[in-house]
Amino acid sequence: MDPIEEIKSRLDIVDIVSESGVQLRRSGRSYTGLCPFHSNTRTPSFVVFPETQGWHCFGACAEGGDVFSFVMKKYGWDFREALEQLAKRTGVQLEERKPSFGSQDGAESHLHDLIEAAADYFHQLFLHAPQAEPARQYVAKRGLTDTTIGEFQIGFALEAWDACRTHFMNQGYKEQEMLDVGLLTENPENFRRYDRFRNRLIIPIRDGNGRVVGFGARTLDPDGLPKYLNSPQTHLFDKSHLLYGFDMAKRHIREARQVVIVEGYMDVIQAWQAGFRNVVAQMGTALTEEQLHLLKRVTKRFVIALDADAAGAKATLRGLEVARQTLDREVEVLFDPRGLTRHEGRLQADIRIVTLPPGDDPDSIIRRTPELWPRILERAKPVVEYVVGVLTADLDLSDIRAKEEIAKQIRPLIEDVASVVERDHYWQMLGRVLGVDDKLLRQIPSAESRRTPPPPTPSAQQAPPPKTKSALLRNKQQAMRGKQSHFLTHCLFTPALLGQVDALLEAHGEPPVAARDFANVEEQVIFAALRQQPDLVQGNGWRTLDGSLHQRLEGLLSQPPTAEPSQIKLIEALVLSVLDWRAEKLKQFNKELGQLLRSRATLNLLPNMPSKMRL
Repeated sequence: MDPIEEIKSRLDIVDIVSESGVQLRRSGRSYTGLCPFHSNTRTPSFVVFPETQGWHCFGACAEGGDVFSFVMKKYGWDFREALEQLAKRTGVQLEERKPSFGSQDGAESHLHDLIEAAADYFHQLFLHAPQAEPARQYVAKRGLTDTTIGEFQIGFALEAWDACRTHFMNQGYKEQEMLDVGLLTENPENFRRYDRFRNRLIIPIRDGNGRVVGFGARTLDPDGLPKYLNSPQTHLFDKSHLLYGFDMAKRHIREARQVVIVEGYMDVIQAWQAGFRNVVAQMGTALTEEQLHLLKRVTKRFVIALDADAAGAKATLRGLEVARQTLDREVEVLFDPRGLTRHEGRLQADIRIVTLPPGDDPDSIIRRTPELWPRILERAKPVVEYVVGVLTADLDLSDIRAKEEIAKQIRPLIEDVASVVERDHYWQMLGRVLGVDDKLLRQIPSAESRRTPPPPTPSAQQAPPPKTKSALLRNKQQAMRGKQSHFLTHCLFTPALLGQVDALLEAHGEPPVAARDFANVEEQVIFAALRQQPDLVQGNGWRTLDGSLHQRLEGLLSQPPTAEPSQIKLIEALVLSVLDWRAEKLKQFNKELGQLLRSRATLNLLPNMPSKMRL
């Protein structure tokens, strides 16, 4: 038996929940209690269903799942931690396996070894080399302790053209390997290869699993340019998929239920040293959806702390969509408000912006007045509200053309907000700020019009009711999981399908496919990994998966997906499959809700339930 299913078979979710401190009371075939995930002292909105071994909060959380999702949420564990703890409890032996697909030549592992060795090489230079004294003085001025220096493995690169190259060639590595991981750079005219990092403070950059994949290097020359030099794009280093400090911060992000996103490496390091450990840096680019998906695994609330001179300037906001198309390719837009509103809707997240005092950054604030940092974060505003405030800060209300221009810039932002209620709120807010009737603002022409077609009618075909309730439940669960597995198999073989399915779903008013759509915790984790690494199967992304998932991944890939007459037909079939299993999930939810409402003990739930449950 699969170890995860074996663990589930040996556990009773009622026992697990009760032992966590939740006092459960029997109510018909289910158990109710106060939800441990939100503040609540009166309403028993948390329900455990022994029949399905599931749980659901019918109150503010509006979430649910199985025994794995419960302990992960309750104790802040990731999947591996939950698996190990529950396996220990049940006596199930976990064995690491490698899937039979994929290259096993060890080339990627060899490159990882090289870049890990480089991090140690630079760190030892920082600690002991006489040439590193300016670097040590610089770090001392920033107030970093020896403990912090060791935790972040701060390093130093010698002021030489071939020191790193010579060192690792003597270790048996090849020039091409050093070029492949970004330690060397090549002159395109004479093809001469030399050290990429010279006379710089070296900051190792790690992926979510804590492996070094690249470096950020700060110049120690007051006139040196660029100020920061990152590793180039390599097979290991893709800054659009990385967040500096995430490997160390993720547990603290779970505990705080919020992540703070800053711009610089030193901001993260200083915050960590001061005890603010839910902080990550965005790698010097506009936030990407891949980075936000990475964070979404541990929180739904993002606060972006931007320097006043970088993000508050109207020039950064001017044009919104046009800016990214017209700016020089070497200029990176750090703050993309329209991208954030789109991400917010797709991720069902809460993204907020806070501007720091002029002339300050998180590093300087935390060093000077650490108690000020939490107060600044409390002032974070939703993206649209922030942009409205920036663009109208010094607005002349008598300038009609200026007000119209601002309305045209903000309109795309409002249109990209997923919630109808929020869109209406922002239109009214903009009307008040500009002194214009919001109904008139909504009529301003736009290059894009919001289209929200009615959702497609789900398949009307329904299986006849089985003779017994237990058989009905088993049949429905098996059918739903079969559709989900079939869908995931298609996406694993052809990752591009996922974007096309999402687009068609969104075109009909449906949210994109999310990990919580899947009933099986293994498939939730595999799907989340696929979102972050489209080359999960075709490349070597599967190696980042926990070994306990390899058997399930191998099973999904053991049967090639069924063929369809055309690509369009395939996309439509996959979308209908998603709608079918969502409809089945909604029916199960309604059934559970009906059981609750028939119990007098839980009738007082109804007035406290949110108007829209997140299924």
